[in-house]
Amino acid sequence: MVDKLSKNETRKDIEQLKANYELLKNKYALPEFKFLNENFEIESLDPDSEIILKAIRKHVTEKVFYVLRSLETFMNPSNAPMFIFDIIKMLNESEKDLIKQLYARIVVYEVEAFGLEAEYDEKNEAEFIKRVSLDWKDISSDLKKIYSAMKISDTRESKKTEKSYFG
Repeated sequence: MVDKLSKNETRKDIEQLKANYELLKNKYALPEFKFLNENFEIESLDPDSEIILKAIRKHVTEKVFYVLRSLETFMNPSNAPMFIFDIIKMLNESEKDLIKQLYARIVVYEVEAFGLEAEYDEKNEAEFIKRVSLDWKDISSDLKKIYSAMKISDTRESKKTEKSYFG
């Protein structure tokens, strides 16, 4: 019974969040709720928040931060798990270049998000969400390419020329 009640309350919260977001979407020409939810998991936000756009931006920023740190791991693997080194060795130059280009593209959003923490401005929050959302489709496409390269690197013949402690 409790599970059913909490599911109903959760559904009501999501519907209320959608309704509140719809007003802001129309005001600032924002992306669809579904897109933001599928890409940045915003359905858990408080529907009664007075600063919904800031909360959405923080979810967007979390995803940007995660992707940025993942790309940094490939670019500077000094403290990376061992398997990352094997993947990096198997990546070709165009795949490494894609990682660098994507990193340069995403770091701009990280810096901008830092600036938005200084002072709340609904319009600036909306503009940030719009820019990242428009770019996210291309970013996702590039992330899929990198992921495919990682999977393919598992099947490529190892370029290993020196023996390790285990080999």
